[in-house]
Amino acid sequence: MSTEKKTGGLAGIVAGQTAISTVGKEGVGLTYRGYSINDLAERARFEEVAFLLLYGNLPTGAELAAYRKKLISLRGLPAALKTVLEQLPADTNPMDVLRTGCSALGCLEPEGPARDQDSVANRLLATFPSMLLYWHQFHQQGRRIETQTDDQSMAGHFLHLLQGRVPDEMHERALDASLILYAEHEFNASTFCHAHHHLDAG
Repeated sequence: MSTEKKTGGLAGIVAGQTAISTVGKEGVGLTYRGYSINDLAERARFEEVAFLLLYGNLPTGAELAAYRKKLISLRGLPAALKTVLEQLPADTNPMDVLRTGCSALGCLEPEGPARDQDSVANRLLATFPSMLLYWHQFHQQGRRIETQTDDQSMAGHFLHLLQGRVPDEMHERALDASLILYAEHEFNASTFCHAHHHLDAG
């Protein structure tokens, strides 16, 4: 979808709203920074929407490639965080797993002059799937999985950790669209818990 000049894709769609998300904009329904959620879910990928919400504009092709590379590099979990996740009971609510993991990571990697809000947001985006699936696999399969994958998308990364293999393209795209539809929560942990619930049940 991303091009250096916004031709095709979402070209021509008015993005006049500056709020992160609005409902009922001129009959369009839900919008993210002025873009229709329907158009984004159909034509965009989650990383493009994350970039849009964080930085205020859709990325160019080069920006998207660099952003994906950054997120991929941030997927690994510190050993101390893995220990915390292992101590949580197997029947813990997934939302509580992510809340606890987020708090623990904040203690291990505190905010400061070298860590602005965008850096913190990107670190959490990259590690939320890793946290949830590390906890899940440890308690369900007795395995301490490696959470650093080379999957280009966050949806692919999530499914790879869940299934232990490179995911089916159709499943990856379906989860990617789901992540976009939930993104107006400003990356609320429920995004990943919702996906985990449905995929695990299937």
